[in-house]
Amino acid sequence: MLEELTLERFLSHRSAFSLVIDVRSPHEYLESHLPGALNLPVLSDLEHERVGTLYKESPFEARILGASLICANIASALSWLKDSLHPSQKVLIYCARGGQRSLSLALILSSIGYQIARLIGGYKGYRAHVAASWQAPRKESFLTLVGPTGGGKSELIQSLSWSLDIEGLARHKGSSFGAIEGEQPSTKMFQNLLFERLLELSEEPLIAVEGESKRLGNLILPSPLYERYKSAPKVFIDSPLEARIDRTMQEYASISPAFFEGAMQKIARYMNKEAHKAASLAFWQGDLRRCAELLLVEYYDKVYKMEPYEYTILHTSKESTLKELERIKGEILSSVRE
Repeated sequence: MLEELTLERFLSHRSAFSLVIDVRSPHEYLESHLPGALNLPVLSDLEHERVGTLYKESPFEARILGASLICANIASALSWLKDSLHPSQKVLIYCARGGQRSLSLALILSSIGYQIARLIGGYKGYRAHVAASWQAPRKESFLTLVGPTGGGKSELIQSLSWSLDIEGLARHKGSSFGAIEGEQPSTKMFQNLLFERLLELSEEPLIAVEGESKRLGNLILPSPLYERYKSAPKVFIDSPLEARIDRTMQEYASISPAFFEGAMQKIARYMNKEAHKAASLAFWQGDLRRCAELLLVEYYDKVYKMEPYEYTILHTSKESTLKELERIKGEILSSVRE
């Protein structure tokens, strides 16, 4: 059976779908897509371009060409689905606008016996919804973790089930050395990931987040989200310098000499010349501990702007700090109820 599904209904029943299939071309998919969707293109990048070019001259001939190409590609998709998907599992299929590409695969799969739903409005409808959500004021309540670099905020965020890991979604640490995660997602994909994670956390009365700056590498946070967590209650995560050095060494142990040099050039004007030279020398001599210490003390701690905060935790044990964050969460929620 083929079901035509609105975006609102899909978002509220997403857990019912075992698989979400994006049938757009690989290029379209790589730029951005529904998080978690699998790309089974019914037209390759070149085929999609051919059909689009022909459509401007002759829509009818373009449909014939598109149909012939789609039929051949669907055969390959069926081979994969046969071994990977049970007919009892529900599947959502979408294309760019909810048109012929998604309909082609949806009709065939539903006629075979798969439980298929097709997203009305396609990906463009989804993107319009996501973009609009970032224009409106956010309603979530946050608990923002602040504190010096290397203090362990990221590991705490990653350990909490009620957290939004902005750095993880952006694939960037938010500093001059922050690009160690590799290529970042596109702006559209980043917005999609943020949107979906907040949707997952929609029942949480309080969401933990790290007090990121508005820019993380090539990405800029949506203003309503940034403003919301910047004005939220803050917890200062304090940590001994030795522990901060250990974390910094662990996080950046695999950076290449070229990466290090590029990052050092970016921070040169913000750092004392002698300290900058000493940190570089320590790196090239293989003394990563000394390098990390100099960067933390002579750069990060000096450029870090202390924000007002309501709570302080001396972070010496992840387990004890997580318990304290849970206690603070309970305290905040109790005060709100009162």
